[in-house]
Amino acid sequence: MFTIMMLLTGMLSSFSTQDSAPSHTSAALDPPAIQQAGYFLSDRAAAGAKVYPARSGFESLNGLTLRDRIEDAERLHGPASRQVPAYMGGEERRYGEANVGLYEGWIYYVSVPGDAGSFTLNGQKLPMDADRIRASLGTPDFEAEDGFGYAHDGQAIKIFVEASTGTVRSVDLFDDTPV
Repeated sequence: MFTIMMLLTGMLSSFSTQDSAPSHTSAALDPPAIQQAGYFLSDRAAAGAKVYPARSGFESLNGLTLRDRIEDAERLHGPASRQVPAYMGGEERRYGEANVGLYEGWIYYVSVPGDAGSFTLNGQKLPMDADRIRASLGTPDFEAEDGFGYAHDGQAIKIFVEASTGTVRSVDLFDDTPV
């Protein structure tokens, strides 16, 4: 029985690796072009535009995806204003309107604080307003005491909301693949 469980664990563990992430060699030879453009959607445009999920399958928050490396964040946002230890190991680098969690150079979460006023999701700028976020992204996949969120393909976007006031505290993109 133990042998069968170990065999299954070995076969399933390959699904949780970052095989789809670019290798260091290919990333060095062919650096990705990072572009960020954003605009607010009018209510009429929001009804016809699809903000979520991303067509590419990789969500981007303020121009960064979970496939990016720290070099991509610095190319897009400039040097970090602060660097602090992050939870679960790694480090967090703080940029003007984004906090980026890193582990061994790879981005594993992106967080935009509510006081930024807006955020860019998959190239479209949205205000830090819980009702307008719901209107743009549709019915949430999950609700929690501290907010609501959307999840697909191992990625989650969570909107943290202050329960007493309804104001958005932050919008976070992170990997929700079960370990």
